Amino acid sequence: MMEEIGVDPTLSIFEKILHLRRGQASRLSSAVSAGQLSLVAGEMRDRSFKAGSVLLREGEAPVAAYSLVRGRVRVSRRGQVIGEVGPGAAVGIGGILSRDSLGLGAVATTDVLALELDRETLGDIFEDLFPFLLDEIKESSRRHLDFIRKMKQLPNQLPAIHPEPFLSGQLDFVERLLFLKAGGPFERSSVDALAEIAQQTRYRSIEPGTTLWREGEPASGACLIVSGTIACSSSRDGGPIQFRAGRGMAMGALEPIAGQPRWHDAVAETHAEVLEHDVNDLIDVFEDNVEMGMDFLAWVSRDTLNLIETTFGPGPELLDFFTGSSN
Repeated sequence: MMEEIGVDPTLSIFEKILHLRRGQASRLSSAVSAGQLSLVAGEMRDRSFKAGSVLLREGEAPVAAYSLVRGRVRVSRRGQVIGEVGPGAAVGIGGILSRDSLGLGAVATTDVLALELDRETLGDIFEDLFPFLLDEIKESSRRHLDFIRKMKQLPNQLPAIHPEPFLSGQLDFVERLLFLKAGGPFERSSVDALAEIAQQTRYRSIEPGTTLWREGEPASGACLIVSGTIACSSSRDGGPIQFRAGRGMAMGALEPIAGQPRWHDAVAETHAEVLEHDVNDLIDVFEDNVEMGMDFLAWVSRDTLNLIETTFGPGPELLDFFTGSSN
């Protein structure tokens, strides 16, 4: 049970906006207006907790996130303390965005003043204010790419989305729908939303040795591999890495969403067939079908969480994921 101080200090709407603007300075784009930010601030509730109070419990999916105004909170995951955070942290936000069911522990180590935003209200904000959802998608994509660049090794064969092969040749409209819905971010999406994406995809047959893109190039499009394998390599500062992407793998979407260049070469290792699409078209579909956008956000966030826990373990990366702060 959460223990609150008897009389809550209250923040004015102006103070809430300033707090959000300072804490989210690196995440909010110019597309988010002051008026929209004030609407979000108005949905956040002042909460005060005594030292030792429990904000969130492990084993429970987080139902709210807490943006810390004053005080400090100790955070744990899987029974292990992963760090302590202070003002500016958004405790629990990573768990909500990724739809994580394991949860995290959050205990006030000092008296705490925070702004609470519950999970349902955040979903309503995304429904009503698409720029906020888009900013979270961009930020989650950027973080995912940052973690990949830190990894010393990637799996040689990344997991496929679709479990069964298709016949060679262009997929008809129904087959494209089935391919998109078979797994990955869109398996729960409506047929109407998937139809928009299916109509925008372009089939491409690629001969062995063909370069799809080079590391460092500007990024604008993405592809789903229908058949064949793509050999990928990167000459990044941490040392060169190589991996393969095969049937059912989605490639190249995160860089254009995050506004970053390609992070690896991609060259057809065998004859390959892909469905290509422009990421700007995908974002337009998200705006018309917000549930699909939230599904994509959850998919990217879950993949980032799995990447962190299997590669880095408990530490600053995991703390940053769940709170937006490693300090």
